[in-house]
Amino acid sequence: MIDHDDHALDSDSMGNSFYPAQGHHDGDIQVEYHPNSGHGTKIFQPDEYYKPVQNADTAVEPEPWAPFRTREDFEFAEIALETGMTRKQMDAMIKLFHKCIEIGEGGFTISGHKDMEDTLKVAANRLTKVW
Repeated sequence: MIDHDDHALDSDSMGNSFYPAQGHHDGDIQVEYHPNSGHGTKIFQPDEYYKPVQNADTAVEPEPWAPFRTREDFEFAEIALETGMTRKQMDAMIKLFHKCIEIGEGGFTISGHKDMEDTLKVAANRLTKVW
């Protein structure tokens, strides 16, 4: 048995507690903090644990994409990372975006994956068949 903040807990040989000892009930929620946090293990009853925190800072971050300058910059970076774009591919895509911005609305017209796929099929039919 180990004692954290006056709560007795049964533990394994490594000192990890795995269920509350006497005085605690089924359904109680045991919270164990990281040792460096300075907080001991705490036991909560469900109604206590799920109770909304009073005076919580619920302010919405006005620019959650920071430190990116714009949301679009963030979204591009997110897509580039998710797809594993190389530096060369990212530079080419960024160059294309800037070219479209300079030209205006009509510079890039592909509306989605299906549109691009359909265009590729038409392009493939224009090529000389080799078989």
